[in-house]
Amino acid sequence: MRWQALHVNFKRVVDLSQDLYAGMPGWQTSPDLKYEPMKRAARDLSNVTIITQMHMHTGTHVDTPLHSLPEGKTIDAYPLEEYMGEGVVLDFRRKDPAEEITGDDLAVYEKSIRPEDVVMLCTDWSKRRGFNLDYLYKWPYLGESGCDFLTKRGVKAVGTEGMSIAGWNSSGAKAQPPVTKYSANEIHAKLLQHNILIIEGLSNLASLLRTEKTCRAFFVFAPINFTGSEAAPCRAMAFLES
Repeated sequence: MRWQALHVNFKRVVDLSQDLYAGMPGWQTSPDLKYEPMKRAARDLSNVTIITQMHMHTGTHVDTPLHSLPEGKTIDAYPLEEYMGEGVVLDFRRKDPAEEITGDDLAVYEKSIRPEDVVMLCTDWSKRRGFNLDYLYKWPYLGESGCDFLTKRGVKAVGTEGMSIAGWNSSGAKAQPPVTKYSANEIHAKLLQHNILIIEGLSNLASLLRTEKTCRAFFVFAPINFTGSEAAPCRAMAFLES
């Protein structure tokens, strides 16, 4: 890891995480997030919140190899520094709903992607967050050729504003049939088998790009360290020099 990045005098930090709240939009075949207060200050002189139900893929989260590979590594198997690093945001804001991000699309940015980079795919999909078909099922997704391109470039992680790095390919929702021929498992596995971590459900990537097509930053996406888990919620952020 290029630790010298930590000695830069960063001028701006951007929160890339979703707000979490009960009943928020989430993966449509998974349980909703639910939580409730145990105590109230007016009665008990303190406030304590208990989480009653939370899927590990709720909101902004990290997937590790066990998510798709039977003998894959878990969240706690990685040292903390693996959940941070230098990287680049790439502009895919012109992608249509349910459109694939291909290897040819990524090749346009080949000179901007360095080995060991954290690659963030900006589709601006976080602005569509809500209970609508575009956000819940039709985010732009990474296809097989896109996975192959990133693998060959030797990146350390890839992030998306969509619900998943893969496209919706589930028959579990009557409202929307599959939008891609690739299964979620095969797309995840193509990355995770090379130890490329996956960050899903990101926000605010467009605020890093503004009017540019690429932007370099130092990213932190440290998950809660659940022992033996294949995924976990994280607080993702970007640090910029200017």
